[in-house]
Amino acid sequence: MTDQKASLGDFLREIRTRNHWTLSQVSAMTGLAISTLSKVENNQMSLTYDRIVQLAEGLKVDIVELFGTRAAETSPSPLGRRTISRAGEGRSIKTRNYDYLYLCTDISKKSIVPMFGTAHARTMEEFGAFIRHVGEEYTYVVEGELELHTEHYEPVKLRAGDSVYFDATMGHAYLTVSEKPVSFVCICSTSEKELIDAIGSSSISESAISKLTPRAKTEQLVSTIRK
Repeated sequence: MTDQKASLGDFLREIRTRNHWTLSQVSAMTGLAISTLSKVENNQMSLTYDRIVQLAEGLKVDIVELFGTRAAETSPSPLGRRTISRAGEGRSIKTRNYDYLYLCTDISKKSIVPMFGTAHARTMEEFGAFIRHVGEEYTYVVEGELELHTEHYEPVKLRAGDSVYFDATMGHAYLTVSEKPVSFVCICSTSEKELIDAIGSSSISESAISKLTPRAKTEQLVSTIRK
């Protein structure tokens, strides 16, 4: 499924159809009401992050399949994999502190996860608990001024063109210190599922998980620049 407008409901229906499950069977497997599942499939309602996790666990699928990425097969992956993300294409995940656009999402089990991010919090009190996850993290500031807080170092300010590389198991947080939200490119050497779990355990509140069309992404960037 490659349509950039595809939704959680589309992916749920595809998984259910592929396995020849009825809505009643999916309800029994996941504990979600038939009416809820029907509304999700028909894009009439969204699910909270906790409900998405419950759905994935009940269906016994990797959570990324509900975002449109098929889990890797047990056979070795072919050499020479390649994917391209055009301007505005990706998977949007919104949390209290960040808006992330996950890039190159049609390849699963990647060694690294590239993302375009926007930071909103301006103080650690507003941000809350540190985020931490396995692997290492590289961040390049595209626009604005960012302040990186970590549990073992003094806060450091990074301006457009600056970058940082660190051990992501160390608690960390990005704050905006410029007038408008700071935008950055982030690359993590971990899995999408582990990243989503790490974000979810600390700050995600709703399932604002969708595909952005190029037009929507352009409008989002224009809106950010004008602020």
